[in-house]
Amino acid sequence: MQKTFHHLTFAALIVFALGTFTSVSFSALGHILLLGPGIYFTIKNFKDVKLSRTTWALLGVVLSIILSVIFNLDILEKPLANIFKAKYFIIPVLGIFALNELGKGYLNDKKISWALNLFLLATTVASLSGIVAYYTGFNYLKMKPGCHPERACGLYGMYMTYGYGISLFQVILVGFLLYRKEVSKWLPTWRVVTAFVINGLGLYLAFARGGWIGFLLPLPLFFLKKKKRMMIALSMGVLLAFVLSYSFVTPFKNMLQNREGSNDQRISFAKTAIVAFKEKPIFGWGYRNFEPNVKALKKKYHIAYEYFGGHAHNNYLEHLASTGILGFLAFALFTFFWLLESYKRDDLIARITFPFVASFIVSGLFQYTFGDGENLFLIMTIFMIFEATSVGIFVKKSLPES
Repeated sequence: MQKTFHHLTFAALIVFALGTFTSVSFSALGHILLLGPGIYFTIKNFKDVKLSRTTWALLGVVLSIILSVIFNLDILEKPLANIFKAKYFIIPVLGIFALNELGKGYLNDKKISWALNLFLLATTVASLSGIVAYYTGFNYLKMKPGCHPERACGLYGMYMTYGYGISLFQVILVGFLLYRKEVSKWLPTWRVVTAFVINGLGLYLAFARGGWIGFLLPLPLFFLKKKKRMMIALSMGVLLAFVLSYSFVTPFKNMLQNREGSNDQRISFAKTAIVAFKEKPIFGWGYRNFEPNVKALKKKYHIAYEYFGGHAHNNYLEHLASTGILGFLAFALFTFFWLLESYKRDDLIARITFPFVASFIVSGLFQYTFGDGENLFLIMTIFMIFEATSVGIFVKKSLPES
């Protein structure tokens, strides 16, 4: 049975590698494959495990979701559907135990290489299809017109979802390049460089400003611990790149100058989230129930763009409005502890995860990335891998050195 569950867990990783940037429906198969092993190994090892503060904070997010629904049954059309969305967080927590088991003799360099190469290949092909669609107007993988005439979308139907997701992926690739000596046993450097160039072009052509910021600002953090001069130099380089791009790259300049209406809309969503919180400060309006009430709240409080609905375009404000102060604090603690714990560790996974989490935090100030299923699969997979490889997760059973 354990061997079968090992196979299912690894199959789930392969599904996430192939599906994260190509298909949400296919990625959901990864959760199905992971559920059985996650439950089994959680029950088996629960007494021997001390969960990290990051994981406890994520469980706090789950609790806040449940409470927000229970205390808003009168205004929710399908409360069970809202609670069921907590699976995006519950299954990854169970997956920590299942993934950790893979490190006890099942995983080897060949399997890791397969998973990483498929991840790079699937994501790069998805970005390439969106780039072709940007220039030709037709996505030949989806066999339909591109999702937007002036922005790349990968295989997603939304350029913003793609832009923010691929910015997180690019941070991972930067880590692969910086630590290429350690990564080369799984990924040839030329493949990483190729993936970085193609997906970088996709990120640029998505014209998601928050995605750009989320990619660029965390890069100096790769050097925070040991090469502070390099960190300062890179920070200056990022600033210089921004100034030069604004001065000489017309699409970049137009994107910043011609989005005043978009900026005003974002501000209106932020104002709406704040008044929503004031009305229901403890448990919020119910998880995923802020967006359906945005138009009514805008009209009630005379907020601009009252006929323009949507989520808060901000992870923190979205949780504040939908799950109240309890959900907001749980999410804030989740991001804080994850950033802190990844900084404290000094292994390869932690050195890459630290800037990744920073990117997640920064880009999440401009988009509800913790609600997009496409981005959630990536974020939660990185979370599982990080927690499963944490030396401190087992307090009674030590992990093998390999």
